[in-house]
Amino acid sequence: MMLGNNGAGLLLALLTALFWGALPLAVKHLLPVMDAVTLVWLRFCVAAVWIWCAPHRPQRTAAAAATPPPPAAPSRRRTWLLLAVASAGLGANFVFFNSSVAYLSASACQILAQAGPVLLLLGGVFILREAFLPVQAVGVGLLLTGLLLFFNTRLALLWGGDSNFSFGMLLGASAAVVWATYGLAQKVLLRHLTPTRILRVIYPCCALGLAPLATPADILRVDGVQMLCLIFACLNTLVAYGSFTKAMSIWHAAKVSAVVATTPLFSLVLESLLHSLWPTAYPLDSVGLLSLLGACVVVLGALGIAVGPMLHLPHLPHLPRRRR
Repeated sequence: MMLGNNGAGLLLALLTALFWGALPLAVKHLLPVMDAVTLVWLRFCVAAVWIWCAPHRPQRTAAAAATPPPPAAPSRRRTWLLLAVASAGLGANFVFFNSSVAYLSASACQILAQAGPVLLLLGGVFILREAFLPVQAVGVGLLLTGLLLFFNTRLALLWGGDSNFSFGMLLGASAAVVWATYGLAQKVLLRHLTPTRILRVIYPCCALGLAPLATPADILRVDGVQMLCLIFACLNTLVAYGSFTKAMSIWHAAKVSAVVATTPLFSLVLESLLHSLWPTAYPLDSVGLLSLLGACVVVLGALGIAVGPMLHLPHLPHLPRRRR
């Protein structure tokens, strides 16, 4: 039986959240034999080959679809500068996030990564002069409150001498900061370039930039299960990005964003499941009721930030609605 757009969009959005939620679990199993830089380099190499070889449908830029007419295109020098900033930001985000998995649980990494949309929102307000809607302010407050609730039993470790936890938190926070930098550069580029054209520059640049720091010989050290994790990690970007893009094209953007915002919950559930099967390979942090509540509050905050403007804009006809 053929699925309608609603069913197909929901399944594709769930697939995106599932793959993004499972990624840190695969990375955690690889880090004992492969450093994060090498892993990220391999992922970008696969993504670069895919983005250049796979067929793509023609896409309209945000500028072509927006009304009123967009501002004049930036100079070629500024465009390349923005592409360089976006490449450096995305590459650093991958390295910091994958490195943080060695020091934090998979669910903690995903919860901490939700600070990225907050920083992107604030950057858009203060740098790009975008509107800051009340629903977004509520979302930011909820997300920050959720972070404090989720890490309530571990905040003391930041000052209590647990250097591993502190370093992991630093890596996770750094990943959020550089992701916001990438997001801001991409927002400007999307006014005049399609996502595919941007990624055709970013993926190869990240792969080339990380190549001198990578150790390809680490691939020979992985066992059978780790090889499956490595394949999954390399294909994760392709499957998740492809599913997300397709879902956005056939389903309402607000609904897709709402489903994808549940990614931390997928990490939490999958981590608990793997811990029950392989407790030594996947140790589980003690998560109390307050931490579980914090995870849910973080998801609600992410919903407010991502979905709120899409639900709010139709009631504000004097504001032009941007396509993402």
